[in-house]
Amino acid sequence: MSEQVSGPSLGMQILLQGEQSIYNCILADIATGKLISGDRLVTTHLASCYQTSINPVREALKQLEGEGFVTFQKNSGARVAAFEYATMREVFEILQLLEPYFLAWYAKHCSAESLARLDAIQAQLRSLNVNDSAGLRDLDTAFHWEMYRHHYNTSALRLWKNKKLILQALHGDLPVCQTRFSATIKEHDHLLYLLKAGDEESAVRALTKHVISGGDYWSSVITSQLSELSA
Repeated sequence: MSEQVSGPSLGMQILLQGEQSIYNCILADIATGKLISGDRLVTTHLASCYQTSINPVREALKQLEGEGFVTFQKNSGARVAAFEYATMREVFEILQLLEPYFLAWYAKHCSAESLARLDAIQAQLRSLNVNDSAGLRDLDTAFHWEMYRHHYNTSALRLWKNKKLILQALHGDLPVCQTRFSATIKEHDHLLYLLKAGDEESAVRALTKHVISGGDYWSSVITSQLSELSA
């Protein structure tokens, strides 16, 4: 297990709010770098860390194994797995379905107060250093959550938070290039403009494009990394 870091960021707090299962705790530790690829996952140690019994830890590890985050090896037990490209692709496909669904409702019901909060988050994004990839991911999560959190479908919201947490675990330590950094801010600006103008259909299209472009970017980054490793 790598060196412990400070408390969870704003984005991580959002993703874990009301979801303090052992599964989410382990996944969050992977996402924040407390647990890294190859680390042994000893059930008794994890149970002590999370102040629970062994059975919930075992169940969480089996679930994480099914999602490709944990591997069980003969004679060495459970370990944090290496990255699986297929997992990321599936997560992005789910987000591409969920996020326009949330925004279609938000565009009809957004309040002036909520739009002001989006403006405030966007102002923080613009003030970030272009090399602050963690800050971008953190505030991007907060920006999207402000739009989605008002939705009545709490089951769908829990699914969204789970998939975003999985994305953090998959590429939370990868840098964001300056082109994608700037594109994210511009895409948020355009979305905000459409929401304020009351153009619901265009806002949904803009968000869909934003989610797809993000997925395409990370797919290209990971594909490039895998090619380098296999070269």
